[in-house]
Amino acid sequence: MQQRHAEEWVDYFASNGYPDAQPLASGMEGAVYKLGKELVGKVWARRKADELARLQGFYADLATAGLPFATPVIHEVVAVDGSTVTIERELHGTLLQNRLSEDDVVPRAEAVDCVIGVLRGLRSVKETARMRELTVLDEPHSFWSGNRSWSDALVALMARRVQKFGDQLRARVENFDGKYSRIVEKVAAYNCDHLTAIHGDLCGVNILVDDAFKTSAVLDFGFLSTAGDPAFDTTIAAAIFNMYGPHTQSIADTLTARFAQEFGHPVELLLLYQAVYAIISSNAYDPNGQDGHFAWCAAILNRDNVTTSQLN
Repeated sequence: MQQRHAEEWVDYFASNGYPDAQPLASGMEGAVYKLGKELVGKVWARRKADELARLQGFYADLATAGLPFATPVIHEVVAVDGSTVTIERELHGTLLQNRLSEDDVVPRAEAVDCVIGVLRGLRSVKETARMRELTVLDEPHSFWSGNRSWSDALVALMARRVQKFGDQLRARVENFDGKYSRIVEKVAAYNCDHLTAIHGDLCGVNILVDDAFKTSAVLDFGFLSTAGDPAFDTTIAAAIFNMYGPHTQSIADTLTARFAQEFGHPVELLLLYQAVYAIISSNAYDPNGQDGHFAWCAAILNRDNVTTSQLN
């Protein structure tokens, strides 16, 4: 069962050929155990075997892309008494987040260069059929299901999230319905014909670096991973680089401008996508909207430079 104590999972791994198993980390997705033999075991909190099998295929496609950093490889997916366990390649390095401070007034240059390098690598990976099979957030069906274009799939996802959580957003976002209508109109009119692998959650806890700030690995695909517009990944990385620090807005604005110039995206498109991200992820961690992420998303949607100036 999922609520087993860590000691029971250590015993499980030990009885299945990994006598050196020990707890390594835990989070909302589940718990990770160091197994030895350059492997880790992940006990997933909610994801089922079929979903993780699709993620396994996504990772396999990434592994053939020649990226300059390591990405996860799932060797085995196993159902265990109502939980799902994966055996994966161990990835090495230090969390980029550990090299940052929430009190930073400006983003650390080495960290920004690191994120740019990751974005550049992922946008070099052409979409594959298996990338389109992934689900996002807590949805039961793939992001692309029933849609032929990126814009249509994104509009459909927004509609589903607003149907479930729109009242909470309306209570916290001024003129939410008017803003939402304009956002949908802009996204629907945008044609993206260059689709690549996107991570969807590129932040400091999902990037590993070495002592020289060189990216050694990128972790935890699956939250919003799919085949999509690389500009979407780019703007999320800018927005969540330092989500909860006191200077989050100025850092996000600085990085949005920097990434727009670096990759040739219009700033207006990146700001539009930040509004989209706020709508679709607002209740990703708390269906009641009582957490810090919901508050952050509402603040994004209340910012004029994200939802007004480029949408009039």
